[in-house]
Amino acid sequence: MQTAVNMLTIAQGVWSKALENAKVIVDATSGAGKDTLYLAKHKGANAHIYAFDVQPMAMLQTKKTTEVYKEDITYVLDSHENISQVVKDKLDLVVFNLGYLPGGDHSITTVPEVTVKAVEGAMKQLAVNGVISIMVYPGHPSGKEEGVHLFILLEELPKEDYSVVKCQLSNHDETAPYLYLIEKVR
Repeated sequence: MQTAVNMLTIAQGVWSKALENAKVIVDATSGAGKDTLYLAKHKGANAHIYAFDVQPMAMLQTKKTTEVYKEDITYVLDSHENISQVVKDKLDLVVFNLGYLPGGDHSITTVPEVTVKAVEGAMKQLAVNGVISIMVYPGHPSGKEEGVHLFILLEELPKEDYSVVKCQLSNHDETAPYLYLIEKVR
């Protein structure tokens, strides 16, 4: 089992750095709440988290997982494409964990058009030195398509405004999850 060289460990390392000064944090796909919990445990005292998910079951799981931190979290049963309608401030850290709810209905997944719209919106609202983290799961058809759409969007970003990193396990097959990290630099 991987302990140091895996996508989640890499993502959490970047999140930890971003959380040092973050005030507004968004878990754009809260799912079972594991990422929300990590963010709540490691955020600063004055930071607030917005946890989004479209599935009522996922939101219930997130609330249960993060019960002890509920005063620091706004739970939003809505699509991540509507972040700007709920959160009016600049975003310091936005976490997307795409795909489907583990243990849930695998036919309910994030979809490319909505994901791209959500990422575009988050980039517009991102504070300088703010970070967006996107975990992509190309092992299912919608995830593979999301990856293609995100690649098209992110490869064209001006380097004067954004730094984009794609982390991928080189010796794994093409269905292995991979990670995009985006920092707004000006």
